[in-house]
Amino acid sequence: MTILMLTVPLAGCTGGSDDSEPAPVDIMGCTDVTANNYDSSATSDDGSCTYDDNSGTVDIMGCMDTAANNYDTAATVDDGSCEFDDNSTSTDFDGISGFDASTIVCGPTGDISIAGSSTVFPVANLWAEAYQKYCNGVAITVEGGGSGAGAGRVCANSEKGTPVDIGDMSRGWKASEASTDDGFTYDCLKGDTSRSAVQIDVAIDGLSVVMKKGGAADICVSGMGGLTVDHLRWIYSDYTASELIATGWDASVLANSDNNDATHLWSELDSACPNTEIKISGADSESGTYEYFLETVLSDHDNGETFDANRPDGYTNSAEDEVVVNYLESNDAAIGYFGYAYYDANKDALSAAAIENSDGEMIHPDSETVGNGEYNPLSRRIYMNLHVDASALQKTRPFLAFGLSDSGSALVASTGYVVIPDNDKLLMLSRAGADGGVDLSSIVCGPDGAISVAGSSTVFPVANLWAEVYQTACDTTLTIEGGGSGAGAGRVCDNSEKGTAVMIGDMSRGWKASEASVESNGWVYNCLKGDTSRSAGQFPIAADGLSIVVKKGGAADICIENMGGLTTDQVRWIYSDYTAAELVTTGWDSMALPNSDNNDATHLWSELDVRCPSAEIKIAGADSESGTYEFFMDAMLSDADNGEIFDSNRPDGYTNSAEDEVVVNYLESNADSIGYFGYAYYKANQDKLTAVAIKNDAGDYVAPSPTSVADGTYNPLGRFIYMNLNINPTDLAMTLPFLEFGFSDVGDSLVEQVGYVPLTAGGDASMEIQRITKLYHDHVWTSAQKDAYWCGSDQTITVAGSSTVFPVMNGWADAYSGTNSLCPGYTLTIEGGGSGAGAGRVCDNSEKGTKVMIGDMSRGWKSTEASTDDGYTYNCLVGDTSITVTQLAVGLDGLSVVVKKGGAADICVSNMGGLTTDQVRWIYSDYTAAELVATGWDSNSLPNSDGDDSTHLWSELDPSCPSSEIKIAGADSESGTYEFFMEAMLTDSDNGETFDLNRPDGYTNSAEDEVVVNYLESNGDAIGYFGYAYYVAEQDALSALAIQNDAGDFVAPSAETIADGSYNPLTRAIYINVNNEYMDEVYNYLRYAFSPLGDEIVNGVGYVPLSGSSSAWQDTWMRIENVMNSS
Repeated sequence: MTILMLTVPLAGCTGGSDDSEPAPVDIMGCTDVTANNYDSSATSDDGSCTYDDNSGTVDIMGCMDTAANNYDTAATVDDGSCEFDDNSTSTDFDGISGFDASTIVCGPTGDISIAGSSTVFPVANLWAEAYQKYCNGVAITVEGGGSGAGAGRVCANSEKGTPVDIGDMSRGWKASEASTDDGFTYDCLKGDTSRSAVQIDVAIDGLSVVMKKGGAADICVSGMGGLTVDHLRWIYSDYTASELIATGWDASVLANSDNNDATHLWSELDSACPNTEIKISGADSESGTYEYFLETVLSDHDNGETFDANRPDGYTNSAEDEVVVNYLESNDAAIGYFGYAYYDANKDALSAAAIENSDGEMIHPDSETVGNGEYNPLSRRIYMNLHVDASALQKTRPFLAFGLSDSGSALVASTGYVVIPDNDKLLMLSRAGADGGVDLSSIVCGPDGAISVAGSSTVFPVANLWAEVYQTACDTTLTIEGGGSGAGAGRVCDNSEKGTAVMIGDMSRGWKASEASVESNGWVYNCLKGDTSRSAGQFPIAADGLSIVVKKGGAADICIENMGGLTTDQVRWIYSDYTAAELVTTGWDSMALPNSDNNDATHLWSELDVRCPSAEIKIAGADSESGTYEFFMDAMLSDADNGEIFDSNRPDGYTNSAEDEVVVNYLESNADSIGYFGYAYYKANQDKLTAVAIKNDAGDYVAPSPTSVADGTYNPLGRFIYMNLNINPTDLAMTLPFLEFGFSDVGDSLVEQVGYVPLTAGGDASMEIQRITKLYHDHVWTSAQKDAYWCGSDQTITVAGSSTVFPVMNGWADAYSGTNSLCPGYTLTIEGGGSGAGAGRVCDNSEKGTKVMIGDMSRGWKSTEASTDDGYTYNCLVGDTSITVTQLAVGLDGLSVVVKKGGAADICVSNMGGLTTDQVRWIYSDYTAAELVATGWDSNSLPNSDGDDSTHLWSELDPSCPSSEIKIAGADSESGTYEFFMEAMLTDSDNGETFDLNRPDGYTNSAEDEVVVNYLESNGDAIGYFGYAYYVAEQDALSALAIQNDAGDFVAPSAETIADGSYNPLTRAIYINVNNEYMDEVYNYLRYAFSPLGDEIVNGVGYVPLSGSSSAWQDTWMRIENVMNSS
């Protein structure tokens, strides 16, 4: 058997407060002044009141639910005593839209006790009824008593009643009741002061000002159009007119005042209203509704202003709203107030007044105006407060999780209240530690303080939700403002034209060249406007699919659905200010408009398809300050660089705003309009809007979704969105921990919740290592913190192999290990020997030397050295075959073909403009001309051949060159550089083609590049090759030759040409190979090596770091993490 109780306290109590309690009740009787048998000496109502037949109502208390075991046919007022067997209830839950009993997850069996606010009662009662119906063994008691009782009883304050598990409140906690540090966990100051409670928002209420429907008051207020807050203040206040004026009241609201403070007549508000006294009613002083109305309407309450008890019937009040309902029904000149749910339940008998909001509009309360904030200042949150006790929470957390589920939300909606947003549900579940929330204990907080954020409306949903969760867990306050990407860029640069400076600027586009210059790392931007001493670090935080949207079910939606979607050419025509002729001359396909009316002055839906209406297309979207505007323009208006722009000569022009809500409202009001914004706003409004499928580069029509954005099929409208952090030590100490939280698993889940696509795990790692760590290292960390992060325990690391990789490894070693280094407790020994030695020694092949932890290679593994299944994990086949090695690319090299600067060879090749690969092949190959031709060589590359295979003269390449023998040099056969050059240039090497040893000096070669450098410096007619780093180191003495690439261009090696791939076919990756058994020992070193600090070394020696290719870097770092996670 389960019992739902409603405890009814005194009606008509006008004194007392939570801190000054009324005397104990000792006289029973009828306390209702409107009853026939009103007893003026009674201090507690015993339910004996009787009424005349025409005033209708209460005379017998009892259970009035026909489904209850103890249904009382004689009862005229339900006293909450109904009892039910077998979890039966009076509510038809199957008839409530959105309720699905199969989704309820039940907690442990046992009792849950709830008491408090009558405003919260309808929600608590319905949740309890459903939960215990579908969860066997659970019994929930729900009592009223007011918010004061809710606060008191959850704190076990015996003055308020017996302790409960949940205290309901329609107001916040008073300072006299509890204290809080985090804003939601309250430590009791009365009752059992060892108890605490967690405050949970459960619904949004619009406190409703109500009158008898069709009564004198209703007709009066309706005729006025509604009431202002100043009207309400005068109606309820005990202040005289002069006192009201002295405390800010606007006397003009009393257009027909009789100047008599002793009267409050409806006619004083408007001459058309009756000349009758206004009777007032509402909540009692124990109620949160009383507190809220007092604070909102009686603005001088802190100085004693209160409800006027000197009215006809005084101030009729009760903790139970039904008392107010009955009073209003009996008095058509009366006015009252209570929660929206009670108005909604009694709207057949009562009318709710429109109240003037902050925009000066008269707004009636309903689910929409309450939920969207239009009905202000009388919208409010209502709460449940959960006793923080392990055994209690074990039962109440599942109950709360049900209440905040879709089914629980359906019950909230059915009571007339407004469901809290999904983001707020997540926060509430997180506060309570319930399923569906975030584990707040897992969040690593930064220093206490405040973080300011402003910018893109597209980024706003992510920034806002991250902020809500982060500040729930941490003693940090975040303020998140919009304004558009332009404002984000400007304010992080302290450009006063855009607003006050912020610590983080949100942007849905990249930086403009006019806003900031970018450093060589590609992500630090130096401000060009505002405070030009400021810089910002750019961080992609998520992927978005910019969504083109129309009103769901509207004319535009039906039209486009019939078409299957829109092409980019159709979208361009819809938005562009170009004429059809201008569009065609700039690449537009006129077939996109199969039913054109050939009139540039019109843009009709029917022009796209004959099935569409002949209505003008109205256009909407972002404003020019927005990154979304920039991105859409770049993607769709393809001649924007030459002046193409959005067409403002349309019906309503181009409706635009930095705030997406403006676009949403416009689309809802115009079924023939089309707009665009970020995917998150579409998701938040998908019950009202449809996202249009767009034809992608594969010819498929694809609508935006997390899947299509993530896999790239929703193109060309997929994009990254960004946060930009001001690079300042104080700011970064606050903002970097916040950003790390954003890149955590929790942060990723929040990105998904708002509708964007989180960065991949590798992407998060990239942000963590490549950017966040760099900013910590350079601007925030102390020496001790650097040591703790980078170094770990002291280690000796052994390395051997490629001379090409040697400059990188040696540079890393110098900066990382040894005296005056980052980690002086580390020792790195770096040896050469060539790639063959690197492969052999990391596999403990004694023929190559002693075993090392890391083997350097400038080529891939040979099939004779190791086998692989995944392309990067190698199992040694020579040496210790139990060893497994992970291959890691450390950078990109452009193998450089070099000659002595200013020497005969340099002058020759410079005059030629560079060498073709066929010319390089002829220079180095041991093949005869005939053999070369037979294997694909172009003999035209030798325009001045002497026909003698025994000579290789510079003059054979060009008659302007000297008639001297070409001397050749390069790497030895143990070197990966040798292997790579042979494969790239000696294209028949698999069939025996090799380097020609029959030259003057033969083929001068070595595993040590310095030998080649010295040879070239001594021979002006010699040519050689080695890694780009060695050329950079010797560029004062040597020249690097331009080589013809696959596009036919002659390109010399440089960091840019290597990175962009134009220096081909001689660009290659260089590698280190780590014995997996030592990955733990070398992990900290690798974390340094693959950080921006390590990148600086790679850049410094002349190679291109992997950060130039984020996908390559991510792939490499995830290889390391995979080994660590599997060990």
